[in-house]
Amino acid sequence: MNGVPELSGNISVTVWFDYSCPHCHRGLAWLDTLSGELPLTIDRRPYLLRPDAPLKTLLAQERATETASPSQTESGRRPPLAPLGAQPAAEPFSSRSLSTVLVHEATAFAKDHGKDREFYLEVSGEYWRGGADLGSIFTLRRSAIKIGLDWSAMWPALESGHYRARVMEEHRVAVERGVKGVPSYLIAGKMYTGGVGLDALRAALEEAGSDR
Repeated sequence: MNGVPELSGNISVTVWFDYSCPHCHRGLAWLDTLSGELPLTIDRRPYLLRPDAPLKTLLAQERATETASPSQTESGRRPPLAPLGAQPAAEPFSSRSLSTVLVHEATAFAKDHGKDREFYLEVSGEYWRGGADLGSIFTLRRSAIKIGLDWSAMWPALESGHYRARVMEEHRVAVERGVKGVPSYLIAGKMYTGGVGLDALRAALEEAGSDR
């Protein structure tokens, strides 16, 4: 009615993403917007743009965060990145952690506790608007506490690498499924990859919903 297809049920969307990808940042924001218009279930899964990048030894170096005051942990924040497309950035990407494995591990913890959307929004905001380092325990701690996750439970999981095998396996499975770049969206069995615009995403979702 009114030119909008009548949807027959919930629409499942699997989206592979990496925090450091600007196209993912836009695409996931569009999905979040569309979730207010359409009955979506969004399954966010990791795809590592730099799967072989070395992890910093932050887990060893930053144990002091356990006893540091909130003001002390602010030392983990860096100058903000410039808005997308603006030049030059306040600080080059190269000075931040290249690996995003740790932040995806933290996201897996949040997902197990029903807060992966909230955690994603908070961390991506820290990175794109606040200039935070995605590989820093300070960043993850701030974001976890802000959205109500139990840091005293998350910290041991990150320190022990509890979620690392899961993140790497999900990345491997994505590659096997043919994911070659991000963002990649699986909607009703069809894969959409790259700079898919808002209107194209909406059309794909409406088609999937009307076919159910």
